[in-house]
Amino acid sequence: MTSSQSQKIFSNNQKNTLSKLIEECNNESDIDRKIQLFYNLNSMLPISYQINIPSLLTDDYINIVLYRIHQNLHRFTI
Repeated sequence: MTSSQSQKIFSNNQKNTLSKLIEECNNESDIDRKIQLFYNLNSMLPISYQINIPSLLTDDYINIVLYRIHQNLHRFTI
Protein backbone atom coordinates (compact mmCIF):
# COMPACT_ATOMS: atom_id res chain seq x y z
CA MET A 1 0.00 0.00 0.00
CA THR A 2 1.44 3.36 -0.99
CA SER A 3 1.36 6.34 1.32
CA SER A 4 -1.29 8.05 -0.82
CA GLN A 5 -3.51 4.95 -0.61
CA SER A 6 -3.10 4.69 3.15
CA GLN A 7 -4.31 8.25 3.56
CA LYS A 8 -7.58 7.79 1.63
CA ILE A 9 -9.80 6.85 4.55
CA PHE A 10 -12.38 9.62 5.00
CA SER A 11 -14.31 11.62 2.45
CA ASN A 12 -14.70 15.34 3.08
CA ASN A 13 -18.32 14.74 4.07
CA GLN A 14 -17.34 12.09 6.62
CA LYS A 15 -14.60 14.35 7.91
CA ASN A 16 -17.08 17.21 8.40
CA THR A 17 -19.57 14.96 10.19
CA LEU A 18 -16.90 13.59 12.51
CA SER A 19 -15.50 17.07 13.17
CA LYS A 20 -18.94 18.32 14.18
CA LEU A 21 -19.46 15.35 16.47
CA ILE A 22 -16.03 15.89 18.03
CA GLU A 23 -16.88 19.52 18.67
CA GLU A 24 -20.27 18.63 20.14
CA CYS A 25 -18.67 16.02 22.38
CA ASN A 26 -15.93 18.44 23.50
CA ASN A 27 -18.52 21.06 24.41
CA GLU A 28 -20.83 18.69 26.28
CA SER A 29 -20.84 19.29 30.03
CA ASP A 30 -23.04 16.31 30.97
CA ILE A 31 -20.60 13.38 31.27
CA ASP A 32 -23.26 10.75 30.48
CA ARG A 33 -24.19 12.56 27.26
CA LYS A 34 -20.50 13.06 26.46
CA ILE A 35 -19.84 9.33 26.84
CA GLN A 36 -22.77 8.53 24.55
CA LEU A 37 -21.49 10.96 21.92
CA PHE A 38 -18.04 9.43 22.26
CA TYR A 39 -19.41 5.92 21.66
CA ASN A 40 -21.33 7.19 18.62
CA LEU A 41 -18.26 8.86 17.21
CA ASN A 42 -16.16 5.77 17.74
CA SER A 43 -18.71 3.61 15.93
CA MET A 44 -18.46 5.91 12.89
CA LEU A 45 -14.74 5.28 12.53
CA PRO A 46 -13.50 2.48 10.30
CA ILE A 47 -13.09 -0.67 12.39
CA SER A 48 -9.31 -0.58 12.18
CA TYR A 49 -9.34 2.95 13.66
CA GLN A 50 -11.91 2.45 16.40
CA ILE A 51 -10.75 2.99 19.95
CA ASN A 52 -10.74 0.13 22.42
CA ILE A 53 -12.72 1.98 25.03
CA PRO A 54 -11.87 1.14 28.64
CA SER A 55 -14.63 0.34 31.09
CA LEU A 56 -13.86 3.45 33.14
CA LEU A 57 -14.16 6.63 31.11
CA THR A 58 -13.17 10.02 32.41
CA ASP A 59 -13.69 13.44 30.95
CA ASP A 60 -9.92 13.85 30.54
CA TYR A 61 -9.56 10.53 28.74
CA ILE A 62 -12.34 11.43 26.29
CA ASN A 63 -10.82 14.86 25.65
CA ILE A 64 -7.41 13.37 24.89
CA VAL A 65 -8.82 10.77 22.51
CA LEU A 66 -11.03 13.35 20.80
CA TYR A 67 -7.97 15.53 20.24
CA ARG A 68 -6.09 12.62 18.68
CA ILE A 69 -9.01 11.68 16.43
CA HIS A 70 -9.35 15.29 15.33
CA GLN A 71 -5.65 15.50 14.50
CA ASN A 72 -5.80 12.27 12.50
CA LEU A 73 -8.84 13.41 10.51
CA HIS A 74 -6.71 16.01 8.80
CA ARG A 75 -4.23 13.39 7.69
CA PHE A 76 -6.74 10.81 6.48
CA THR A 77 -8.99 12.55 3.98
CA ILE A 78 -9.87 11.55 0.45
